[in-house]
Amino acid sequence: MTSDAHNSSSGVELFRCPTCAAALEVIDAPSVKCKYCGNAVPVPPELRPHKPQVVIQQVDFGSPQVVEATKTGRNIGCIIVVVVLMITIGAIGFGVFASQSAITSVQSVLEEVQVQRPDMPNVQATISAIDPGAADVPHARPTPAFAQIVREFGTKGSGPGQMDDARYVALDAQGNIWTADYQDGRVQQFDPSGKFLQLIQVPPDQNDYTLIQGLAADLKGNLYVSRGGDILKYSVADGSLLATFPGKFPGTRYQALAVDAQNNVYAIHSTASDNAVIKLNPDGKQLARWDDIVTKVNKKDAAMDLGIAVDGLGNIYIASSFGNQVYSYDPQGEFIDRFGQQGDEPGQLSSPDDLAVDGQQHLYVHHNAGIDQFDTSGRFLGKLPVDYMQGSPRTVVVDREGFVYTVTSNGKVLKYQITGE
Repeated sequence: MTSDAHNSSSGVELFRCPTCAAALEVIDAPSVKCKYCGNAVPVPPELRPHKPQVVIQQVDFGSPQVVEATKTGRNIGCIIVVVVLMITIGAIGFGVFASQSAITSVQSVLEEVQVQRPDMPNVQATISAIDPGAADVPHARPTPAFAQIVREFGTKGSGPGQMDDARYVALDAQGNIWTADYQDGRVQQFDPSGKFLQLIQVPPDQNDYTLIQGLAADLKGNLYVSRGGDILKYSVADGSLLATFPGKFPGTRYQALAVDAQNNVYAIHSTASDNAVIKLNPDGKQLARWDDIVTKVNKKDAAMDLGIAVDGLGNIYIASSFGNQVYSYDPQGEFIDRFGQQGDEPGQLSSPDDLAVDGQQHLYVHHNAGIDQFDTSGRFLGKLPVDYMQGSPRTVVVDREGFVYTVTSNGKVLKYQITGE
C-alpha cells in the first residue's frame, strides 16, 4: 500500500486511504476508519509513533535481597490484580447499562418526533446509525449523514434485467427507470420497484457498432438514445423505433443527451476541432447550436469528454472530464460561470463526465471519486456514500422528487435519498 504521507498545515501526519484517496490522520493504532468511504485502513507501521526503548538493567536474582523483594512484590501484585479486575468488571457492567439506556432514550425521542413529523427519516434506520445491532431490520445499514440508499436492484450479466456494462440511466414520466449498456446496444426498462419490463436492442450503425453515448427521456413518452453519432427516438410504451436523427460526421456527432421542461433535446457534439451543444425539438429540427461552447471560455480545456444537464429554466450545465470543470450557461448559450478544482478531496473533481440538476438548484456531479452535490454557484454541499460492494457509480440522474439514481460497475441500480445538507 502506498502511504503517500505528508504533513498538514497543522503539523498532523497524514496518509491516503487506498480506497477513496481521502486524507487520513496517522494515529498510534493498527488501523483508522476512513470517514469518507467507511473502510478500516491499516496505518503504515513506518508512520506510527515510535515509543522510546525501555532499557532493562540486569539484576542478580539469586541474591537474598532480590528473593525477599520478589515475594513481597508478588503479594502486592496479586492484590492489585484483584482490585483492577473488580473495577473493570464494574465499569463494563455500568457501560453496557448506560449505553442501552441511552439508545432506548434516543429511540423514544425519535419515535415521538416521527409521530409529529412523519416526513423525518425512519427511526429504525437512525437507531442503526447509533447501534447497527439495535434495529431488527434485515440487511440494515447505518444511515449516513448526507444521503442513504433506499432502493437497489439488478445483477451483472447479459440476460433480461441484467446489465453487462451499463453506463447510462434515464427516468420517464411514469417514473420507470431506463438503463443502457455501453457496448452491446441493450436498453432496458424497469418499473419504479426495479421489476424488469422490456428490452430494446439498438441496431448497429453503418460501421456495425452499437456503442451508446447518451440516454434521455422526455415527458411525452419518448426515449432518446445516441448511437454512432445519430439519435434514435423510441416509444417508452412498447419500445418501437419512432425516428432517427442522423448525425453528419465530422460536423455533427450526437453524444451526451439531456431534455428540458419543454421536451426539447440537447446533445453534446465534440471532436478534435469543435465542441458544441445542439438543441433540437422532439421532431429532430435544430433550434440552436453553440459551437466552441467550452473552449471559447477556457482554451486550456480539451473539451473531449463532456456531460450535459438542463434545469427547469433552460440553463445549461456542462461537465468537462479533461478540464475538471463544470460550466454553466443561460438558455441562450451565454456563459455564466464555471467551477472545479482537480483532486480527490471533498469538493474537488477528478475527471467529471456526467451531471444532473434538480428543482432546488442542486447539481450532482459524477466523477472518479463518486457523486458530489454542489449548488449551482459551485459551493460543495455533500458527497453521496459509495458502497463499493455494489460497484462504482457510472452516471447520475435525479427525479422530480429529488431522489438520485446511478448504475454501478457491478450492474446495480441505486436510488439515493438526500437526508441532510
